Amino acid sequence: MEPSGPQTPVPRPFAPAPRSAPGRGARPLWIGCGVLLALLGVVAIVFVVKAKDLLAWTMGELRTQVTAALPPEVTVEERARLQRGFDAAVEKIKRGEVEMPALKALQLQLTNAAEKAPRGELTHDDVLDLLSALERVGGLLRPEGEPGPAAPAVEAPVRAAPSP
Repeated sequence: MEPSGPQTPVPRPFAPAPRSAPGRGARPLWIGCGVLLALLGVVAIVFVVKAKDLLAWTMGELRTQVTAALPPEVTVEERARLQRGFDAAVEKIKRGEVEMPALKALQLQLTNAAEKAPRGELTHDDVLDLLSALERVGGLLRPEGEPGPAAPAVEAPVRAAPSP
């Protein structure tokens, strides 16, 4: 038998959802990106302003780590020079009076010491290399590479030539 009467439409399983206007979905994305960019800008400015203090603090932490792991062959005088070197280097860094090549050499030596110190692999030569880099950054080395303040130049006396 055939059904008699008007046929009812078959219901759809999902009602069509209203569509949002084009471009409205991207607004929260742009706002989020703008906020993130502003935060990154603030962090970059703070880092630039506080970079010297951050490096000085890091060197203080590394000083503690390195001095705790010094090998027994490091003499008392070398330990004192190491402390003076750290102090002088931190002061120069805080004042911004560090030359880039010397700072790069110091970073290399500090990284080397920071890797070896916790494992107890720090050698006397590593300590001497670190000491040299610290004294160079801190201004405690003469141009010839000898420790101590630079000596003033001494002029030789001028002698009169004998007359013929």
